[in-house]
Amino acid sequence: MTFKASDHIDAALFPREDSIDQGRMVRLFPHANASRRQPEPARKSYWLAVACADHVRHGREQGFMQVCHGKPGPLKRVKPGDGIVYYSPSIAMGDKDGFQSFTAIGYVRDGEPYPAQMDCGKAYRRDVDWLDAPEQPLRPLLGWLDFTQDKNWGYRLRSGLVAFGESDFEFLQEIMMSELEVVKQRRLQA
Repeated sequence: MTFKASDHIDAALFPREDSIDQGRMVRLFPHANASRRQPEPARKSYWLAVACADHVRHGREQGFMQVCHGKPGPLKRVKPGDGIVYYSPSIAMGDKDGFQSFTAIGYVRDGEPYPAQMDCGKAYRRDVDWLDAPEQPLRPLLGWLDFTQDKNWGYRLRSGLVAFGESDFEFLQEIMMSELEVVKQRRLQA
């Protein structure tokens, strides 16, 4: 529907029929080629990555993350600003030492996955701003994390990189940056 607007009459929202001839044409509907859909803001995701503690410690020192033995595919799902937590089932790759700790937490930097040369060949990495947080054993947190409520929660981790809940990420960040018992008491009071 098209109306001719008056010369700026503040009293009327729409021009009356007798004033339609004055002024210029005003379109009250969007252009046929205009998209009605507004772009959605980028949503932050949270990820749980799995690697031995030695590899995670090296990545923290150098400011990068690497998953699934350096494959690029999983890293393409991770976007800048996403939160990342590393879980380490062992200290060294292949060991069965029962280490089972969260070893790093941080946020992915801008940029895309990039190749890096390693002793065993080429591996893909992403840069991460790691928080200065100590490692946190998993066992005292088992009843507090949503992702551990499922009986077979450990099986999901076999893929090396899994989506992680925002509440679990925030809880781990809080715990890794302060004392466990203080955080538990605060959560119980809330």
